[in-house]
Amino acid sequence: FGVSGIKNLTQFNLSVYMDSDATQYLICSVEKFGDLGSKYELLRLDSLWSKNIDFSISIAMNQIVSLIDTVDIGSAQRYEAKFVEYFDLKKESSRVFFANSNTVSVNENMVSFLGAFSNSKGEKTARLCMHKDQSHSIQEMLMIHSEPIVTGPLRQNNNSSVSYHMIRGAIEITLHHGGSKGDETHTIEYRSGEPSSNLAIRVPANVFRTIRTLTSSAVFIEVQSGPFKDSDTEWSVIES
Repeated sequence: FGVSGIKNLTQFNLSVYMDSDATQYLICSVEKFGDLGSKYELLRLDSLWSKNIDFSISIAMNQIVSLIDTVDIGSAQRYEAKFVEYFDLKKESSRVFFANSNTVSVNENMVSFLGAFSNSKGEKTARLCMHKDQSHSIQEMLMIHSEPIVTGPLRQNNNSSVSYHMIRGAIEITLHHGGSKGDETHTIEYRSGEPSSNLAIRVPANVFRTIRTLTSSAVFIEVQSGPFKDSDTEWSVIES
């Protein structure tokens, strides 16, 4: 194939469905690539933002960005700066971004890179706020779990609701009612072509809830009422 100097071989498995076998991946770096007749091509990372890349590549973006940053230390941070400018975002922290525009379009590339850049800094989640700031009455947040995590128990102590709409993977939401009612668990999962699967849920905001990732990664939109500050979220420990 005209490829030589293969090194940094990394093998890993990824799954985006709960009941399917994980897909096996192998990524590596190469020193030379020179066969003009090869079916492969070399592309800069920032050129992928505007390309219709295969889903199997986009879900492995954590590992791709991590490998590139290992070979060229500091490259992830430089690419992230270009990414933020390209998509007209404002970086609030290592894992939180706000949209600058009133009209926000999100594609799979954008989601995958947001999660990968945060993951390269040791973060397990990333958040794109599709509202300009936290004073807005509607808070729409694109949440990215770049690896399986457990969040909570947490709640917002107001008489409102929060909804979750799956875009990739699956999560489990457990509502901790306490007392005789106890816990109530729901699973939502994005499954293309299966209309009977539950892909969205709306729950009361003032009930403590725990969110668990059930697949290798998960992407969903969380919607709740504002204005909102991070300090409005209460955290607790549920005794078993």
